[in-house]
Amino acid sequence: MNKHQSNKNSSSIIEFSHLNWKQIEELPRESTIFFLPISPMEEHGPHLPVGTDYLTARDTAKDAIIALEQTDYPLKGVLLPAIPLGFCEFNTDFPGSVSVSSRVVRDVIISFGTALANHGFTMMVICTYHMALSHLKGIYQAMSYLKRKYKMKVCEPWAPLFYSDEVEKKEPKLGFDTKKEVHGGFRETSLMKYQYPYLVDPDYQNLQSIYRNLSSPKMIGKTFKQLGLKDGYVGSPARADTDYGRWFYQLTVDTYVKGAIDLYQGKPCRNLPSSVTSKMKLLFWQ
Repeated sequence: MNKHQSNKNSSSIIEFSHLNWKQIEELPRESTIFFLPISPMEEHGPHLPVGTDYLTARDTAKDAIIALEQTDYPLKGVLLPAIPLGFCEFNTDFPGSVSVSSRVVRDVIISFGTALANHGFTMMVICTYHMALSHLKGIYQAMSYLKRKYKMKVCEPWAPLFYSDEVEKKEPKLGFDTKKEVHGGFRETSLMKYQYPYLVDPDYQNLQSIYRNLSSPKMIGKTFKQLGLKDGYVGSPARADTDYGRWFYQLTVDTYVKGAIDLYQGKPCRNLPSSVTSKMKLLFWQ
């Protein structure tokens, strides 16, 4: 049984869109944490759905809320509507990719945060599975604004872990470099095999391994097809493993839970590596 079919606890999640204003008003300010999933519709090769990042961000946010309420902390998680937005200009030469600017990402998050802050809420976890730097730029600009303007406690827990070397240190021994699995490769195909196996085209098993260093300066401003990535993926999807997908999914859930608890306890959020923030600053036009 896949993860999507076996999750029987989703009905217990408090969804923002299901509440009326009086119910929202009654939520305790000191212990309510809002989870905001945001990732774009974006091609992920010929074998994965365009909602791969979106579905993962939304589902891990749901399970993080369930896990959070099973801890000893008096916290109440509320799921905000998942937002299908993000910067993915580099693969819009494939149908299915819908890209917006980092400014749009920033403004949407600021709008949600401002609406909450104006009614006394102070904590929000941003859940994204899309690691494009221009996308993250919008998120982190929004977080900075909300912290400065409203003293909100807000964090985005996944990118700081993703851009460290900790995932590789923690993951099961595989015999190959998962850091090269950039887009629609081993990791994301494993995730979808675990979450939504019926959405994975079985021909993934026949896809060859394709690698590119997308962080190279030579790649800036070029689309996937201009880089010769005619099928829209980077990595080795044929190696996908459901057990790894389960492990990677749970790592994400645990990371969101830790981020939420840190917010509640007033601990500083983990920062992006300086090398990443430096590259983000160079993207002044996005």
